Parts: sequence; C-alpha cells; structure tokens
Amino acid sequence: MSIAVPAWKVPTDQQWLDVGCGPDKVPGALGLDIVPLDGVDVVHDLNIFPWPFPDGHFDHIVCRHSLSHLNDLVACIEELHRIAKDRAIVEIIAPHYASDNFNTDPTHRIHMGYRSMNYFCDNVAFKYRYYSAARFALMRRQLSFRTAAADFPRHIGINPFRWIGFEQFVNGFARIYERFFVYWLPPSELYFKLRVVK
Repeated sequence: MSIAVPAWKVPTDQQWLDVGCGPDKVPGALGLDIVPLDGVDVVHDLNIFPWPFPDGHFDHIVCRHSLSHLNDLVACIEELHRIAKDRAIVEIIAPHYASDNFNTDPTHRIHMGYRSMNYFCDNVAFKYRYYSAARFALMRRQLSFRTAAADFPRHIGINPFRWIGFEQFVNGFARIYERFFVYWLPPSELYFKLRVVK
C-alpha cells in the first residue's frame, strides 16, 4: 500500500533537473537519462562529462537512485556543482551500501553511507575534504528503512520504522549504528539535501 501524492509541479520560476529520471520524472522538471524512455527529455550517458548543460543553469537537481549506477561519484558531484546555480538545492536518494537492493542490482557501482557527502560539505566536521573543489552545505541527511522522505513529493509506502520513532533514533546515532549494527538491520535508502556553495 502506498500513500498517494497530490498533484504537484515544479514552480514555473525555477529550472529543475531530474537526473536518471527513468519513466517517473518529477513533474515539470527536465528529465535526463541514458535510456530514451517516456518523459526523458535529454538522452545522455551520465558517465560522459561534461553533461549537455551550461554552467550555473539549474535551481534544483534531483537524483533518485541514479548516482549509485555511475562509475565516478566525485566527478558526478563536481558536474552537479557545475550545472547548478549558486545556492541551488541538490537532493540525492540512493540505496544504502548495506541494502539488499544495492547488493541485488548488478548495475550498482558506487557504495554510499551516511557520511558520503561529508567529503564535499564544509559545514560538517570532517577532515578529508581535499578530493574535490566542489563545495556544498549539508542541509539534511537521513537513513531510512523503507522509503526516504524527500523535500520533493514522491510516493512513499507505509513505514512502521518511522511511525514508531526507530528511524529517528538510528539517525541520532548514525555513526555508531553504521559501525556496529548496520548488518543486523540494514537500512534501505539514504537521503541527502545539499545547498550549492560557489
């Protein structure tokens, strides 16, 4: 059973990009994918840089289960930074590295965990920020045991872990959870909300 999402469309004064949109593009966004499916506006291999967009073009970029299929996360994050406007929002949803979904799909290449975006965000206490010059501010991140709640509308199923407060508890101690308990009860998804800093 899933919760219905009300009709929603990207605000007309903003330019949104849905990276790896597949057939379920965010309404009103420009859809980018390697496969020419219904709803895909631009067909391009995301492993080939640069992507076919000018610098500083997008107000909001959504990446739903697309980045984990690529070959180079650092290069992809740098490309997202390049095509986004200053202070643009980038939302990323990906399978957690311990998820059965990550380990089932033979096209998954990139593992991500709760701290994966620390390498690019200056507002998080972290010492390994020298891999890239692309800078962001981390606005929110979440481990989810079912479907992560994003700021853009998406279909979410029933999530008893959120209802009973277990997800909030785990997210409060995410580093300890990932280090000692992640394979006891693996999460399904990760969510990151970033703000571009230029």
